[in-house]
Amino acid sequence: MENSIAIYGAYGHTGKFIVAELSRQGYKLILSGRDEEKLQLLKEQYPESIVKAADINDSKTLDNAFSEATIIINCAGPFLDTAEPIIQSALRLGIHYIDLSAEQKAVLDVFEQFSEQAKDKIVIIPAAAFYGGLGDLLSTSLTQDWKEIDEINIYIGLDSWHPTKGTRLTGDRNHYKRLTFKNKKLQELESNPPIQWDFKNSIGIKEVVTLPLSEIITISRHLM
Repeated sequence: MENSIAIYGAYGHTGKFIVAELSRQGYKLILSGRDEEKLQLLKEQYPESIVKAADINDSKTLDNAFSEATIIINCAGPFLDTAEPIIQSALRLGIHYIDLSAEQKAVLDVFEQFSEQAKDKIVIIPAAAFYGGLGDLLSTSLTQDWKEIDEINIYIGLDSWHPTKGTRLTGDRNHYKRLTFKNKKLQELESNPPIQWDFKNSIGIKEVVTLPLSEIITISRHLM
């Protein structure tokens, strides 16, 4: 399938949104994940898509699932477990990789393990989502003409949020220390008291806490 996009974790909460939008735009889709039954149910909504079940612990199934794709979008967390084997498959097949990770350790591992391997071969983009990608995109856009950057603070206000099962599983799996970027290096987060922040919209003034996510890792690689 020329110019096909493989979505791993296609039947998950976020995966379904991505499948729907890519289908609306007319892309050829390969629906992938561990659960064949859930994939087949999803295919009923997108009959022109192809289903290819794959297990992150079985490299042959991954290579088979992605062999006809141009790019893989990994929507299946915890990314501490899924990113490495899927990227290895992408490297073997020579196809590009994107994921949605908010997990700092997972994104840091991707940079440290695969930057050299992927150089001049494939594009690897971790953390290309609301947490991670959005903060990086805004920071890059706002500072693109600056000669120096002293500090970047990202404040996120949500009017509602309900963690999915996948989010809860990731929280249980992600027991690593959170990192900030200070004095030109990543450092473990110091304990900071909450502060008041005015979001200047319907959210208004709220008490906020420091909760660094994957944007700290991505921004530190190219802006600071």
